[in-house]
Amino acid sequence: MRISRINRGTKLIAAACAALMSVTALAACGGSSSSGAKANCTPLVSNITTIKSGTLTVGVIDQPPYSSYNNGNPTGMDIDFIKQIADANCLNVEYQQASFANAMQAIASGQIDTATGDINVTEKREQVVDFPRSIYLEGVGYASKKGVDIKSIADIESKGIKSIGIGDGYGWLADMQKVFGDKVKTYPSSVEMKQDLEAGRVDMIMEAYGTAVDEFKGNDNIVVEYANKNPDKRINSLVEPPEVSYPYTKGDTSLGQAFDKGIEKIIKEDKVKPTLKKYGLDEGLAKIRDKQYVVPATN
Repeated sequence: MRISRINRGTKLIAAACAALMSVTALAACGGSSSSGAKANCTPLVSNITTIKSGTLTVGVIDQPPYSSYNNGNPTGMDIDFIKQIADANCLNVEYQQASFANAMQAIASGQIDTATGDINVTEKREQVVDFPRSIYLEGVGYASKKGVDIKSIADIESKGIKSIGIGDGYGWLADMQKVFGDKVKTYPSSVEMKQDLEAGRVDMIMEAYGTAVDEFKGNDNIVVEYANKNPDKRINSLVEPPEVSYPYTKGDTSLGQAFDKGIEKIIKEDKVKPTLKKYGLDEGLAKIRDKQYVVPATN
């Protein structure tokens, strides 16, 4: 089940005992695997503090195309970026399997240094961890049958759409219900939404953009559009898309600087857009704001 990317923060801060149980579960999730960094290199930041000296320990959340643990051989866009950040700072990389339920607390309690999986920068998460600068946006996607081709809110209004599938708890759900009322059908997870769209039981769905791209990859009958290309002020998530970064332990200044400089290097060398393209995502996700946008706790 994929929980709303934009509203996940509200589900991450669990009670202390539950959090500690989650951290214990994380440590038991499969083994860890490692990837060697560049030899004899000069790091962007010296004397970086990590859990294991000279190694960045990364919790990998299964959230393709951003990251997948893949039986200890992680893949995905975030994994590509993490490797570049680690290499630029002369760090080895070790991976552990993680989940949205335990990753933030695992970072806070020193089980892992960071985590991947399209993690939004939110006020809720900033209560537990720190974030470096953002690396890309997380947007909303429209998925509809070929020939319907929904690209905007105006299209939904003009093309006779009678049903819109949205996951329960998704950040854009309330705004869409205000605009479209009972045309909006809620779902417990992405799985049911995908099945209903493919079976024609719903006219379209609104899903996290990258998730939708991955879900319908290879399905020529479904068209996925990056909804934030055509923002509508009635739907806040189309106007203020969350930003993505890599959380780290609060107060770990050296690691924060290593992330900041590593991400800055990736952006300066224009490596974000080619990586987005590699994973079939719109280059518009590279348009992060000058000042980092933090999703308010009320969202």
